[in-house]
Amino acid sequence: MPNSLFLNKSCLFVYFIILIEVICKFLNYFTIKNLVIHTFYVNYECGIIRRGLFGSVLYFFAKHDFINPFKFQIGFILILIVLLFFVLLRSFYKSKIEYYILFASFLILNEVAYDMFFFIDIFLIVFYIFQVFLINKINNFKIKIIIVNITSILMILCHEAYFIFTFFPILYLLNISSFSKENIKKMLLLSPSLVVFLLMGTYFNGHNLDINNIVDSWKVFGGEYLDKISNLYWTFKTTDEVIIWKIPFFRDNPVYLMLFFVNLIIIFLSMLVYLNKNFQTKSKFLFTFLLFQYLAIAFTSLIAIDYVRWFCMANLITIFTLIYVDPGKSFFNIISFKIPTKINNYNKFILLFIGLPLGGQWSPTQYIYSMPIKHFFDFGYRLITIFN
Repeated sequence: MPNSLFLNKSCLFVYFIILIEVICKFLNYFTIKNLVIHTFYVNYECGIIRRGLFGSVLYFFAKHDFINPFKFQIGFILILIVLLFFVLLRSFYKSKIEYYILFASFLILNEVAYDMFFFIDIFLIVFYIFQVFLINKINNFKIKIIIVNITSILMILCHEAYFIFTFFPILYLLNISSFSKENIKKMLLLSPSLVVFLLMGTYFNGHNLDINNIVDSWKVFGGEYLDKISNLYWTFKTTDEVIIWKIPFFRDNPVYLMLFFVNLIIIFLSMLVYLNKNFQTKSKFLFTFLLFQYLAIAFTSLIAIDYVRWFCMANLITIFTLIYVDPGKSFFNIISFKIPTKINNYNKFILLFIGLPLGGQWSPTQYIYSMPIKHFFDFGYRLITIFN
């Protein structure tokens, strides 16, 4: 058997074991109660507040006895999970792109394995896919801009991060391909989305509202899930410990803060290698396109500690954009180069040893803990404990 074929077979075996282990971990913590997502219950009962649109719509229908809000939200999330994975696997299959990137620590693997399945992100990603479908179906540019603004604003009102991770992909989809006067005018047409994003992030940020009033507004529908909804308090609590350079761990260990950004660069390079291998017709545009997405990750990580979700959202949105965009379109054509084939071939092995910041810190221990290859050894330990 040729050496390369042996390595590929070995790699496939390792990925299969990792998949089994991740599923086992997921089943160990998965419960219906975990599907009650407190951020979906932010509403406008105390006034306009960021992330409050979905909860306000949910509250309206529940108040008028159309639905039970908790059962509806749980069912809604289950549908979204199935829909995301169906579209994801179908898109990969139809586009003939390699699946191995889904096993990366910086995509959905660690979210599933370590009880960090951010369901609000699933909602945003699925909606983005729908938005891409609309953009591609509408030919009239003026109508397209109107639809883009309306749909983006709806999602920004559900979570302001939607704007950060979809703004440049939307420019890519709109074929705004240069900084000409005409294209700058087109970009300015997206200013309604920008204004709403800025308002939600600054003026309507919820820091001055009594979040307990929002929690209390759901008591009339039953108390079974109120302990989950009460976590809303932490959604709008402001402390210095969400600002990366003020987090005690990073403040006391500045070398780890530097390594956090080294880790970011390593993940960027691995993702770039994958995109160049699987989207060769668009490869001359990929570096700058991905760079903008990772600048968004870096910016968001400076002021919010949910690092895992920023990587997952940015990378999935990037992949879906490249799957559905026309090959000749690009706003991001500043830097152009190709990655050697040999590096492409080794990326699926290197990826197994790339860790990820899991929470409000980074350390070598955490890096090792979050490597995909760790799931392989965890599976071995699981077998040993079963037979012992």
